[in-house]
Amino acid sequence: MNRSTLGLLMAFVLLSAACDDVNLRRTLARARADSTADSSSDPTQSGRRQRDGSRIDSETAAAAFSKTRTELRRLVAAEETFFAENGTYSDELSLLGLQPDSNTTIRFLRMSRDGWAARGTHINLPGRDCVIFVGRGRRPPTTVKYGRRGREGVPTCDDAPVSIPRPSPPAAAEPAGAAKTAQPQSVSPDTANALDALDPRVLMKVDLRNLAHSQETFYQMQGFYAKRPENLALQYLWHKDVQVRILAADAQSWTAKATHARFPGRSCVIWFGPVAQRPVTDAQRRHETRPGEPVCDQ
Repeated sequence: MNRSTLGLLMAFVLLSAACDDVNLRRTLARARADSTADSSSDPTQSGRRQRDGSRIDSETAAAAFSKTRTELRRLVAAEETFFAENGTYSDELSLLGLQPDSNTTIRFLRMSRDGWAARGTHINLPGRDCVIFVGRGRRPPTTVKYGRRGREGVPTCDDAPVSIPRPSPPAAAEPAGAAKTAQPQSVSPDTANALDALDPRVLMKVDLRNLAHSQETFYQMQGFYAKRPENLALQYLWHKDVQVRILAADAQSWTAKATHARFPGRSCVIWFGPVAQRPVTDAQRRHETRPGEPVCDQ
């Protein structure tokens, strides 16, 4: 074999090896790309990211929490109104006349004659929620993410506190005329009690129905009806600013009246049993013909 032929043969071998190396690198690159694509499209990882509520932008989260709080406040109003007219709560939203926002879901955690608790979730708040309750006989519910619990009638959520400026107290050595710096104060938004916003007549009717229930319990134990609300040991059920007064009571009957600080000059009344005289409201002298049913001034 002459030298020219040998040179051509060696060049061919080197060229083939280079091509194989290029093909190998391309194959490895495609394999890495496929692996990355499979990892990014992994439903487990995607679901984990979706469930991580911390990835939601603050404006979206704030709007979702605000809507959830609003729906829970509407639930309080619907439940208390239903109780005022029927003497019981309900876990059927349609019966309460309540239709939540399409992005908000309400689920009851417990329900009894003495109270209830519910959880509100929003489609834009994966892994986070809000809770609310009415009635003080049980442990308050807690939120999913942070385990927060609040006061009766106050929506409590898994949102972050809002920082608002507050003036710092003046320092003793601060120079005259120096500008005062504002210190941030962390507060939870919208922490007002939903019960305080209800119509006073609803609250008075609820308390008079609770009085009727308490009187029956007292009668079963004592054989007569209580003449003072304090004897029922259930005063804590009365709503804020409501005053319940028993007008008359004996072994067979009783009458009572409720007033509210935001309803001056007007009242609600209730009676039970063969009373000597049925009570009437303060302003319009209204009375109820049915025993155990409260009636109020308009």
